[in-house]
Parts: sequence; C-alpha cells; structure tokens
Amino acid sequence: MSRAAVGDGTPEVTEEPDGRVCVRLGDVVLAEYVVAPPTPAGDSPKPYLHPLRTTAGEIVTAVRPHDHTWHNGLQFTMAHLSGENFWGGRTYVRGRGYTPLDNNGTVGHVRWEGIDDTGGHCELRHELAWRTAAGRRWLTEHRTLHFGDVSRESGHWTLTWSSRLRNTSGHELRWGSPVTEGRDTAGYGGLFWRGPRSFVGGTVRTSDGKSAADAMGHRAPWLAFTGQHDESLRTSTLLFADSPDNAAHPTAWYVRAEPFPVVSFAATYHRPWLLEPGEELTLTHHVVVIDGAPDAAGLARHAARVLGRSDTD
Repeated sequence: MSRAAVGDGTPEVTEEPDGRVCVRLGDVVLAEYVVAPPTPAGDSPKPYLHPLRTTAGEIVTAVRPHDHTWHNGLQFTMAHLSGENFWGGRTYVRGRGYTPLDNNGTVGHVRWEGIDDTGGHCELRHELAWRTAAGRRWLTEHRTLHFGDVSRESGHWTLTWSSRLRNTSGHELRWGSPVTEGRDTAGYGGLFWRGPRSFVGGTVRTSDGKSAADAMGHRAPWLAFTGQHDESLRTSTLLFADSPDNAAHPTAWYVRAEPFPVVSFAATYHRPWLLEPGEELTLTHHVVVIDGAPDAAGLARHAARVLGRSDTD
C-alpha cells in the first residue's frame, strides 16, 4: 500500500491490523472504512464508513445507535431486493407492517482492486458480493471510494462514492423500498448516512429551498444537513449531491432531522427498479464534509464545484 507525504490538503491511506482502512490528513483521520465489521446477522453485515470527520476533527457519523442498530455511519444498502433484506432489522410487509423474517442478506468484501494515495487524493477500489440469507450471490459490486478536494484552509473535503452493480442471480431482481411496499415516507435505500445524536433537530436545506419537513421524497440536485456538536459547540455540514451521471435513476431524498438525523440517496423512493440477469447499474454520489454552516450561496458553490468536475478528478 502506497504512502503519500502528509501535508495540508494531502491525505494518505493506512491499513490497520484489524482490517480497517484509514484516510488521514496529518493528525486527523478523515475516514475509517470498516471493511469486514463484526455485525450481527440480523443487522445485515456490510462495509461502512465510520467515523467520518471534518478537517477540524469533528465526528459527523454515528454507529449502531440503540434505536436502529443497523444504521452504521455511511453505507450502501437495500431494504427490499426481491424479498431479501440487505438493510438490516425487520422487513416491511404490505398489510403486516415491519415483520421479522429470515431474509437478512450480507454484503461482503471479495478482493481489493486498487488502493492509491498519490496525486493529492485517495482512492479505494474493491469487489463485493451481495449474498442472500441462504448464501446465494445475487449481485457483484465494484465499488470506488474517492477522497479528494481537501482544503484544510477552507475546511472541507469531498467523498465520491461509486457503485457498479451486476445481477449475477440468474433471474430478474426487483429493488424497492418500504414505500413501494405500501408504507408512506419510508423510501430509504441506496447510499445512507446516519448522523451523530447531537445533530437531532439540525437544519436541512435543498438546492430549491426545501426544509426537512418538505424534502422527504423530493427530487433536487443536492441536499445539505447542518448540525451542532456536543462539547465543542461547533457546527458542521454535510452536503449530499447527486451525480449528473445518475440522470436515468435520479435521487429522491429520504431525510429526517427528528427523531434522528438521516439522509439517503433514495433512488427507489417512488418506484422499484428491475435489473435483468447480467444487467449492470452504476450509481455515483458525492458527499462534501464541511466545517461550519455555509449560507445558501456557499452551499451552491460547494455543489457546483463537485458536480462540475469529473467524478474521477
């Protein structure tokens, strides 16, 4: 694994003895990628990023909160995939509500395809297998995590998460959400963030001025969530931006500021997708981690910067 010189704006990658992969900026660990977590089977084990930190060192994710123990940092997952639950916990069943079923799948690391921390950015690439509760491999994922656009002076950095999914099940797969199964305002699925408990009641803003009360299920190019930290009393903001490459599968936001802080790029919020055998689907999303609480114009500038550049720098 390569090592880059550590300096302002130059992150490096290190691999820890327990298998975590860390992205560091000087003495601040911006991100820890938990590749093979010891997650209980009922919580649908999968890799996740936690903690994520601002350049000032503030943590902007939560892990295993007592209300939803399967909410782990920033993770990519599905609640409804042709009857399998890769989300964790109980499954929403039309007419029955949330029901415990023996259908919790896993998303497991298969092999590294590349790790790089040269040129002022870091990039992690690996193959993953999505397996049903019975152990059948339904999806092969090629995932790229790109950490770049780091500015200690301006107090921000950007993660670009890209997942290329291929249907290896041998039959059609239907990706949906609790909304597509009959439950209102529960369209979660895809890339999902759980914020720290101190962010409860935080401020949500979209590119067209929606707040948390109005943004659920709404389509907009970006959404920002600002919260305040305990102890330091600082504020931090995460800006979630949908890549223009997803135009065929646009995000509808799943977002709550209360009773807990969550945001999901919910591509199947309103309707399910069908993925034929051998068919591939690629989704790319950006998350800008920002110190402070930019105004609307500042958020728009952050969004324009990430959405106006190539997804691979």
